[in-house]
Amino acid sequence: MERGVEIDPPAAIGSCKELIETLCKLILDHSQTEYKKSDDLPALYKKVSVLLSLNAEAVDGDTRGSQSSQLILRAMTTTIQGISELRNQLGLGHGRTTRSNLHPRHARLALNSTVTVTEFLLDTWHARIAAGKSGRDGVIAPWCGSAVPPEEASAGQL
Repeated sequence: MERGVEIDPPAAIGSCKELIETLCKLILDHSQTEYKKSDDLPALYKKVSVLLSLNAEAVDGDTRGSQSSQLILRAMTTTIQGISELRNQLGLGHGRTTRSNLHPRHARLALNSTVTVTEFLLDTWHARIAAGKSGRDGVIAPWCGSAVPPEEASAGQL
């Protein structure tokens, strides 16, 4: 993707959206959380944010720094919405017949935002798994998709 920023900015932006979308689906699949095939990126992210308690409402308003944390979590939602819209409006999707006017700087912004979002989602997902707080019915073993009750989960399953 990084090479594509300079060579083909619209394709790089499309790849950014696809990466976030794939990660959201992976987290939802492994957490046995249902979603519709027609769900777009903002809808998928909303389900992931609820699953991982990333929504601003999940931050206790009485804790120090809670307003700042809520602000950042809301900005993440806005960032994902922006990447999705940028790809839909100016990226390669939807059978474009004219050349996009995107510049490498737009693609670089989308790429750097994607790295931030995906690293945070992965870090949070792994922390929830380690704490036994991922999935509806217990811990989700990250790469095998099987639900294991927290009391039965061994270190090898996490």
